[in-house]
Amino acid sequence: MYYSHRLILIASIISLIGLSQTYLVNLTRYVYSEGIKTEGETKILNNFHEIKLAAVELPDGHTAYKMLEYKIIDSNNQTQDITSRYSKLPTIPGPTLVMTEGDTARLTLVNEIGRGMVSLHTHGVHYEITSDGTMKMTNQVADEGSTPEKSYTYTWIAAQGTKGSWPWHDHTFGKGPSGINMNGVETNGFFSTVIVNPADGKVNALINGIPTEVDVKNIKKDFVLFVTDDAFWGVEIDNTNNKKHTPLWVNPTLIASKGDLVRFHIQSIGTDFHHFVLDGYKWLKPGTNVTTGMENIGPLENHVFTISANNSNYYYDKMPIHFLSGMKGKFEVVADTNSTSISSIPGPSPKMHEFGNTNGEIQLIVGEKGGN
Repeated sequence: MYYSHRLILIASIISLIGLSQTYLVNLTRYVYSEGIKTEGETKILNNFHEIKLAAVELPDGHTAYKMLEYKIIDSNNQTQDITSRYSKLPTIPGPTLVMTEGDTARLTLVNEIGRGMVSLHTHGVHYEITSDGTMKMTNQVADEGSTPEKSYTYTWIAAQGTKGSWPWHDHTFGKGPSGINMNGVETNGFFSTVIVNPADGKVNALINGIPTEVDVKNIKKDFVLFVTDDAFWGVEIDNTNNKKHTPLWVNPTLIASKGDLVRFHIQSIGTDFHHFVLDGYKWLKPGTNVTTGMENIGPLENHVFTISANNSNYYYDKMPIHFLSGMKGKFEVVADTNSTSISSIPGPSPKMHEFGNTNGEIQLIVGEKGGN
């Protein structure tokens, strides 16, 4: 990645001469817009995402990421603070990040657990080795995580060709000096998604049995469902309500209005294999016009599809051991009221106190299937 090396060189020069953060953003844009090409295409930065996250431990032992701050700087140097779209609480999955091909994100992770090292390791998007989020024994460079004493910052680039939905997760917490637990403990709650929308704003969908190209801006809701070894963990993004992100916890009831375009992002974390089914629906396999009604999903795999909400039914893991253990939920389609959309219904969640500076206490009781 020739352009990446140029970015590192420029960032180093800026660090030496003490230029401002704003100038770094502008100069990064300049590097992209001044003819840095891959396979004949000029890369142009659309937005710069400045994100600050915290890693916390819940009272019941789960670990989770929490959004602290999220600002987007556009190509005109206008800054939009979108922190309010996210929960003030730590959530499982963690905050879903939404980018577009051409965007860059700088993510700073703070360790509020008080011990160990926590990291962000992503799939799908591009990054330098210093943003791999792994231990030195793996990357041969450094321990790339946040400790209680010092935060760590990562840079991700949603380059052309990275469209899709990609899991990101911890890769350092829980590892001992001898390298025990090489996969960290991400299945305990340290996992989430980065959605990269296509630069042209178009995605494939199956509408009334017909493969169709639709605009991302016309998708009313995004449903993120993480398939773990014993439960679905969900998030709803309501694109009609200020793009509000609502944690849905375990095996939630997903709700959409009849006829609405909705997009499912199915991710997998853990070690098991799964057969995802949404009864009564077929959809397109990503990048094809091939229809399916069931998708086999293995560890850290992902599957994205867009459909029109037509009838109420159930989603579940068809693998007998998982289905019998309760890995299922409802997809409920309601009549279009031509008003504010109805929010999905969260399932059971970890019992926890509210975090941050807000008053009061929230107690959410976990069910029998509360995650790994």
